[in-house]
Amino acid sequence: MLSYKDLTKYFGTTLFDKGFQSFLKETFNDLSEYDVEIDYITSKQTGLELGFTNNDAVYDVEGNVVLERSNPLFSHFIIYPKSLKLISELPFDINFTDRRFEIINKAGKPSQTNEGYSDFLNKNFLVDNYKTGETVITFDFDAQKQTINFIQVRDNNLVEHLKL
Repeated sequence: MLSYKDLTKYFGTTLFDKGFQSFLKETFNDLSEYDVEIDYITSKQTGLELGFTNNDAVYDVEGNVVLERSNPLFSHFIIYPKSLKLISELPFDINFTDRRFEIINKAGKPSQTNEGYSDFLNKNFLVDNYKTGETVITFDFDAQKQTINFIQVRDNNLVEHLKL
């Protein structure tokens, strides 16, 4: 079992780094292959998604072809309730059964809250972000029930489009 912090130690490491590859092989037995289009590798067994920042790859979206490969940096991951098979310690000592008010009681006031309606998702959304040092922890909630859908942990310096 891992703490979410065990994964943050690898932030900034390239996907093909020998130490990171060893960690992945020792920890997971069902990771998907890296896909430059979605920038994630996933474990169906644990539900964990490992995300990468890949600013150097050249990709033809229309032709669905990688023109120039690069070495993506591990920059974020997403934890789902199923991930508790692997992750034993969550941020702020929360549980997936905690509701939003309980998380605020444990973690304090969020650094940033985003809420509204998404035409793309065709539903309301509610997201709280907490910045702790260079790490941002995001709680994505069911807007009505105010229960956790998933938790994203990211390096604030590496995920430019989500920087706080």
